[in-house]
Amino acid sequence: MANKNKLSLIICAHDGISSLYAGVGTAVNGYFRAVENIQKELSGKYEVKVWGITPKYAESNYGFNTNQLKKVTDICKKTGGEVLTCLNYSDGFNQYGNMDNWLTASASAATIAYDVMKNDRPTDVIVVGVDTPFALTPAILNQQMDLNLNYYGVWMPHSTSLIHERGSYDVERIKFETKAIKIANNIENLFTGYLNSYMRRHLSFDYGASEESLTPILNGIVVDEVKLYSQKEIEEVIRAKGISLDKPIVFSFGRGVPYKGFDIFMKAAKRLEDLPYHFVVQAAPYTTQDPIVKELNLLKSKNITLLFGLDFVFPRQLMQWNKTELVAVLSKYEPGAFIPAEIRVYGKPIALVSNIDGLPCQVNDGVDGFITSLELEEVEKNMRKILMLPEEEKQKIAKKGRKLVLNDYNMVTNFTNAIKRILLNERDQKNN
Repeated sequence: MANKNKLSLIICAHDGISSLYAGVGTAVNGYFRAVENIQKELSGKYEVKVWGITPKYAESNYGFNTNQLKKVTDICKKTGGEVLTCLNYSDGFNQYGNMDNWLTASASAATIAYDVMKNDRPTDVIVVGVDTPFALTPAILNQQMDLNLNYYGVWMPHSTSLIHERGSYDVERIKFETKAIKIANNIENLFTGYLNSYMRRHLSFDYGASEESLTPILNGIVVDEVKLYSQKEIEEVIRAKGISLDKPIVFSFGRGVPYKGFDIFMKAAKRLEDLPYHFVVQAAPYTTQDPIVKELNLLKSKNITLLFGLDFVFPRQLMQWNKTELVAVLSKYEPGAFIPAEIRVYGKPIALVSNIDGLPCQVNDGVDGFITSLELEEVEKNMRKILMLPEEEKQKIAKKGRKLVLNDYNMVTNFTNAIKRILLNERDQKNN
């Protein structure tokens, strides 16, 4: 039997390797969890080794996650790879950073990835630079490439300046992101990834990404990591947080930042006090001094429980509770949150999402969830409509929502398909 080709898969990310605190980390965690499946799918053609590259952060940093680092390290080592640290010109506490950090991170990661290739001598390499900190890593590597191998580089943005900095754009960041896309447009083996149809349009029309340079790396969740809790466990936690067990729940959660729309949710909750429901918000601000803490506290009322803090477990428990009927994602801008998939994977609560950016891509309105505009009257009207549906109809919608997630939002499947598409399809095109 002929020797297999050797594929080195190198994933550069600021979250998801030694930390796990945001949607990007959820995606990156899914990339690594897909490794075993990628090996299986490519077993007849490739020996696959995997490396992770991430900035070195202080272990006292709020985002540092020992368990996540161990998990990713174990995955890499099992393939013969490793987790390596790059520089990002920070003091070890700047988890994401800005332009002061990103060029250093991109260049440092490129240098480390080059050393991996030089030492391991693979036949093929795919380097994925996740988000703006590593936007130029694929391009820098390509410019310096003098090794005899097939190299493919992908910048995978989960957001851009034009989405998350609306009204206060960072011109230098826009130039940095645009540069990565322009380079990919002109080089056959470089790509810009997109996580859904909204991001594909955004990257094309707002940043000028060419059709040929765009490649799908679709979002999703790791279904195998969905932990199930007993109703008794869940009710003990709910009771411990001072939430009554007597009423069904309407829930919203996420990072404690203004664009998540918690203010709209809480204002709508006040208008729905005539219904026999209790409303819960869990917001995770960076510090208790953030202005949003004061703003949301001013909106509290008797039918709303407001929780602050970074807690990944409680939202998942609450979404599994038999009496949680609706979970709302009312973001004012959102390229492609993972929360709509997390809501529906349990097959219990109904998802209501805003009609903003990438959120409508994930919901078939009235079939497996609902979509609303962010006018307060519309949010109230849609919540009321959903909560007053017959129980049989609610269960039917929830069941279809779970089916959609399992079929279309399995991150292991989606990332495996992305790697195969980049590696095998491009090789076929070159050979024809």
